[in-house]
Amino acid sequence: MKRKTATNRLSRALKRVAQWCRLNRHQPIQEQHRCLTQKVRGHYSYYGITGNWAALTAFAREVENRWHKWLSRRSQKGLTPERLWQLLKQFPLPAPRIVHSVYRLAAKP
Repeated sequence: MKRKTATNRLSRALKRVAQWCRLNRHQPIQEQHRCLTQKVRGHYSYYGITGNWAALTAFAREVENRWHKWLSRRSQKGLTPERLWQLLKQFPLPAPRIVHSVYRLAAKP
């Protein structure tokens, strides 16, 4: 049986990230990165179970998209995709990872 994040929970997590980005878009980028990193790691810690890789990857991609959206609204010029790529290179978000392995649990006597 394959486990995956429920669609409504993934949507709820992404809405909360977007709301946080909207409310904190005026903070320095380093501060935003630090907080977003904590939020993303927490999500991976809870939902990072064997078989849920696609949902974790989708979450990571959507967090980047929503951060880009709200950073673009900080000025009249916006944030170009090239500048976003440079920003993510300087301040990378954590890569998706499986924290809880079903196979390790099954191996314990």
